[in-house]
Amino acid sequence: MNISDTELQHFETHGFFFVPNPFGEEGMRKLDRISQDNEAEWEATDWPKGFNRLACQFLMLGEPILQFVEQPQFLEAGRKLLGCEEIHVGACGSGDASKVVSEDGRPVRQVHWHSDGGPDVHQVAFRTALDRHDSSNAPLRVLPGSHRRPREEVQCELMQLEIATGRHDTKPDQWSAEHPLEVSIILDPRWTLVWTPSCWHATGVKTAAGPRRAFGWNYFPKGGRKRDIEAVKHIFHGQWRAWTDERKFLWGIDE
Repeated sequence: MNISDTELQHFETHGFFFVPNPFGEEGMRKLDRISQDNEAEWEATDWPKGFNRLACQFLMLGEPILQFVEQPQFLEAGRKLLGCEEIHVGACGSGDASKVVSEDGRPVRQVHWHSDGGPDVHQVAFRTALDRHDSSNAPLRVLPGSHRRPREEVQCELMQLEIATGRHDTKPDQWSAEHPLEVSIILDPRWTLVWTPSCWHATGVKTAAGPRRAFGWNYFPKGGRKRDIEAVKHIFHGQWRAWTDERKFLWGIDE
């Protein structure tokens, strides 16, 4: 995975670009099989408070997913895009995000506009779909370049667009209205999205039957976010202490 200077510039300016799926057909079949084998156990598990459930589903993929994330091609790409040598996994996830958010009682399966950071949060994520995310399967919606803008400015913009829909009597605290500059990403398993979740993003509404699964992880520079450390230790209990120092550092573990 050789990241060109033009791709780097597109990432810095717009917040995303695509590369051909680097996992191969066999790799995708393996992850799909493990994911399906683990799903019932994941759903039935009462995860400790504070754990991100999608991160737990990702980590349940076990040693195969660790090895994928640790591939030199991903590490080299992460270092180039972040402009530093020391990087670690600060967040990860697998499964259907629209399914998880729908559990809070909202009437539709949709993730509203949000940003996992801002201009001061440097991160790069690799996201690959296990199922095609087309227009009826809640495609990811990204507002290009918004990772470079002040959070308050984008928040106000999205809220005003939401009010303009005429659906609200008071100021809404969740926004899903279409932005004139957004990009709706039809993520096909043939491609991997390389992006920064510091960009404002949402999803479309899921109306199609069937799954909407994806997996991905975020690299951060040294000192960056380490959301899923406790989940890593929990799922790899009895194993992580024997990991090499290099692997511990990559997964954000500081003993």
